[in-house]
Parts: sequence; structure tokens; C-alpha cells
Amino acid sequence: MSAEYIKSAALKLFAEHGYDGTSLASIAEVVGIKKQSIYAHFQGKDDLFLSLLKETFAVELAREQTFLKNHFNAPLHSFLEDSLASFLSRFHHDYRLKFWLRVTFLPPTKLYDQVNLMLNNYILNVESLYLERFKAAVDHQEINIQDANKANLAFSALLDSVGMELIYGDQERAKEKLAASWAIYWHGLNSTLTT
Repeated sequence: MSAEYIKSAALKLFAEHGYDGTSLASIAEVVGIKKQSIYAHFQGKDDLFLSLLKETFAVELAREQTFLKNHFNAPLHSFLEDSLASFLSRFHHDYRLKFWLRVTFLPPTKLYDQVNLMLNNYILNVESLYLERFKAAVDHQEINIQDANKANLAFSALLDSVGMELIYGDQERAKEKLAASWAIYWHGLNSTLTT
């Protein structure tokens, strides 16, 4: 049995049950191997979990880079709406996104520092990608606000709030909150205030 099969099973279980609710025994059962066989590929649960998290951040960052490349020249309104819509629609069928949200909003206590270090690095990378689009929006007068960094950080906060609602609430409530927040956010970007 390869490490990839083990990681695939672990990803789904961590996404559904979190770190504490997933055991090596449950992973082994899904894969159809003995628990001890996992140790041929990973030092233990923490090693498997951190390996998946590192891989997930790399996959998600690559996805964001591709999105930016393919949509950079779209109008900012469409660009941002598509980004939000993708995030929302992927949650219930994309185990990698669900895993990422669940474990970064509710990190295992014993791995808190390692998870946060990876998360903060990921966030900074994504924010730097989006900042370029916001700078272009300011340069081309797509928005009235002149501070691209503030617009970018506020968008990042909007994404965080949707993620929290998906974890703690439900998809319908997340859609409602996103629609309300998006309308106010977009209005704010286009207000006559330029601070």
C-alpha cells in the first residue's frame, strides 16, 4: 500500500472528523491495512497530518496562482466574485479545502505552532498575489479606494468570515452572509471616500 492511498484516506477523515477525531487505526481500516503498516511511510499521526497540511497549502497556493493567471484581466468585480463563489462551492465536495479550513480554524493544540506557521506563510503568499490585482484595480480606476493593501486585507477578512461560517454554520447561512458582506464590501470599495 502506497503513502498516497494512506494520505487520501487520512485527508477525508481529518476533513470530516478533525485531528482529534481521527486515529491511525481508523485510517488503516479505511485503507484496508494494519495500523502498523502506516509506520512504513509515516512516523506517526503527527507526521502524516503535517505532511498532508504542507501538501494542502502547496496545492491551494498553486490553485490560487492559476486562478490569478487565468482571471487577472477580468473586471475586478467578476474576479473577486468568482474567487468567493469558488471558495463557497468547493467546501462540500473538496476534501482538501474542508481539511484546510477545519484544521486551520481548529488546529490541534499540540501542533498549534506548526499549523499557524504554515497558515501564516500561506496567507502572506496569497495576499501578495491578490495585492497585485488590487494595485491594478487602483491604477485602472476600477475602484475609488486608493489603498490597495486595505482593499486586499478586507477581502482576506471576508474570505475568513465565509470559512468560519462554513465550519461552524451551514452552506445556506454562509451564502446569506457572503451576499450581505460582499454587497457592503463592494460598495465600500466604490464609495467616494478614498482613505
